[in-house]
Amino acid sequence: MDSQNMKLREKIAQRFAFSALASSLDEETRRIVADLKPGGMFLGASALIDPEQVGELCHSLQRASLEGGSGIPLFISADLVAGAGCKLREGATHFPKNRALGAAGDEALAYESGRITAQEALAMGINFNYSPVVDINNNPLNPVIGTHSFGEDAATVSRLGSAVIRGYQEHGLIATAKHFPGHGDTHIDSHEALPVLPFDRERLERFELVPFREAIASGVDAVMVGHIAVPAWDASCMPASLSYPLTTGLLRERLNFQGLIVTDGLSMKGITNQFTMEEACVRAIQAGADILLATVDRYEHAQSVLEAVVAAVEQGDIAEARIEESYNRIINMKQKYRLTAQKYRRPAPSPETFGSPASQQISMAIASKALTPLRGMEQGALSGERRNLPWVLIRDRHTGVFADALRAYLPDMREETADHYEGTLALLAELSEDARVLLAISHNKPVGAAFAETADRLLGRAQEGWWIHFGSEYDVRDRAVPCLLAYDRAPSLQASAAGYLLGEEVTIFP
Repeated sequence: MDSQNMKLREKIAQRFAFSALASSLDEETRRIVADLKPGGMFLGASALIDPEQVGELCHSLQRASLEGGSGIPLFISADLVAGAGCKLREGATHFPKNRALGAAGDEALAYESGRITAQEALAMGINFNYSPVVDINNNPLNPVIGTHSFGEDAATVSRLGSAVIRGYQEHGLIATAKHFPGHGDTHIDSHEALPVLPFDRERLERFELVPFREAIASGVDAVMVGHIAVPAWDASCMPASLSYPLTTGLLRERLNFQGLIVTDGLSMKGITNQFTMEEACVRAIQAGADILLATVDRYEHAQSVLEAVVAAVEQGDIAEARIEESYNRIINMKQKYRLTAQKYRRPAPSPETFGSPASQQISMAIASKALTPLRGMEQGALSGERRNLPWVLIRDRHTGVFADALRAYLPDMREETADHYEGTLALLAELSEDARVLLAISHNKPVGAAFAETADRLLGRAQEGWWIHFGSEYDVRDRAVPCLLAYDRAPSLQASAAGYLLGEEVTIFP
């Protein structure tokens, strides 16, 4: 990897992380790796099925890079924000999301979740995790961060975020603190439009930036810059990912971050509503980004964005020194993580590596500590003689683990299932006032005040009405009926919620 001998075009290509286009190495993805010679590949949901498949895909990608591409191992990245099992369809450990970790408040368990995620990711060949989220979610109207955040206060987010980072990196997985400079106190999803942080610098320094400072102090090796406008730092309202004052002035210089700066996905509408991806790639490099997450859907688009940056360098719009600076930073990071042609070895995991009983126990421990009873929701409320009462479970299809556990103990329970949480209102409305009702719903964003108020009212008219909520605390915090708040639909949270109500130990072990 002699810097002097590598062509400028290939140095530029090291800055790109393109998307794998299939769950195996199809011809188009192979051409991206072999012909364009990128430094990294990103595995989205369609490329993540089970550990064996992911392992084979990662090996094929690395072989294509080493034998026919740049000759340098790839950064292979994914969004494993709650363990490998949160993205794979089966076979790996699925942890509760960050908000549940925040409710559990246990730094040692947060570290363990990072450790296990690192071991499972690396065993498949994923070496770069776009996690953890260190945004502080203090806005009930935030449509995207929600339960991905550790909580509403800077201290909790900083402490637990740093624990997860250490768990990843001390076991060989590159961690990424995101979404700089903070996506928590916004009410717009940057996948759809450009959010604005309207606060002054003093507020940003004492709140949004605190977890990022702590992550940097903990040695995080990458920071992902979000598509968020911050007029206090850049009056042009340029997205932070394309803003020199934010990416270089604030993150690189003021916070003294010396690791890799990664953009959020450049196909998101927070960018594409204003710029083509070609324009965005050029602007991101000018702003100070090292790695461009170019989430393209075909070879021609990948080629086009690479050519746009090459042309910008040739025309003098990007200084060659910027290319050299980021190239050296990327190569040094690859050397740190043994991603060199000489040191790279294909992982050889055993079947016990993934989803082991010990790993599941950690997930269950987090879940049991995270459960939050509200308004008199007692542990063991479904124990003893109460198990023989004619309960009605109204649920959406995502709460199957919870339903399975209850079914084993409640012989007279009747179930009504909707495809989506919104469909449960009609099922609730059909019940008589002498019914004993359990409502179990899951959603990864706030359900909205109208739904929550209606569900609360319908449950309140029943003889007994309880809400078991696998979603945002903002949905249920100010309601009237007893509630068990479980934060998200992770299997361990569903099993723990059932165990709490039954007064039994319920597991998700094979």
